Amino acid sequence: MCVKNMMSMKSRWTNEENRTFESALALFEEESPERWFKIAAMIPTKSVYDVIDQYTQLVSDVSDIEAGLVPIPAYLSFNLSPNRSSPSHRKKGLPWTESEHRRFLLGLEKHGKGDWKNISRNFVVSKTPTQVASHAQKYYMRQLNGDKDKRRPSIHDISIHLTGDSQCFHDYNNQGDLMMLFDSGYSHGYPYTDSLYI
Repeated sequence: MCVKNMMSMKSRWTNEENRTFESALALFEEESPERWFKIAAMIPTKSVYDVIDQYTQLVSDVSDIEAGLVPIPAYLSFNLSPNRSSPSHRKKGLPWTESEHRRFLLGLEKHGKGDWKNISRNFVVSKTPTQVASHAQKYYMRQLNGDKDKRRPSIHDISIHLTGDSQCFHDYNNQGDLMMLFDSGYSHGYPYTDSLYI
């Protein structure tokens, strides 16, 4: 009965107390001899027992989440923020640089079409897999459309062709100049290339 009364008297933690508690957990190492006393001292409204109980509950919650026992919350499908209600407020993406496109082509050669995650992770680290997939879609559409002379120049005009052991890039924007690449080092476990016009 005594334990039950103590549990029912347990006070709720405010958001501020939780933030302080989590910061204190990061501040004091697990092996610290008086860790719980130091954490409790940072939260004047809580005792050492409250702090230990909160930690035990946190560990239990994390275990349940990692085990998949906690259902994913059903978020609202529409945006409640008045600032972002119209599509015109969307942040526009930054255009791809020529260097990013060339690394995309190398990643495409290494990992193949569809492996956007690895291309993003290993070659175009400045872009997300979704951005890489979108860029690939535009690149393939540009390659399929003929009549290159009548169109505005685009980064998607640059394509890769393998000739023996060397990789060559064709840049149709520069009147057919051929750009050859040669290995000059390694980046992310893959050859990093510099360009040379011939």
